Amino acid sequence: MRPVSIQTFIEVVYCDDNQPPSLATIRRRCPEIPGAFRDGRRWRIDLDTYFETMERRIRGLPENPQELGLLQDLAEQLQ
Repeated sequence: MRPVSIQTFIEVVYCDDNQPPSLATIRRRCPEIPGAFRDGRRWRIDLDTYFETMERRIRGLPENPQELGLLQDLAEQLQ
């Protein structure tokens, strides 16, 4: 687990963007960001969870391991 601040999250994830999102935009979207959690009043984002989830999404895999198991069972039945 590597929890980071919103500012560090922006610097890491959007390092190649010419116009990265603002702090306010990310703060507003925190409930939707994988790995985001409240640390008292501040938001933190776990980079390990974020990158793992995004990698699964890119591959088209579900985020929930139970859904993945269901899809694998279905694929075996269809073969």
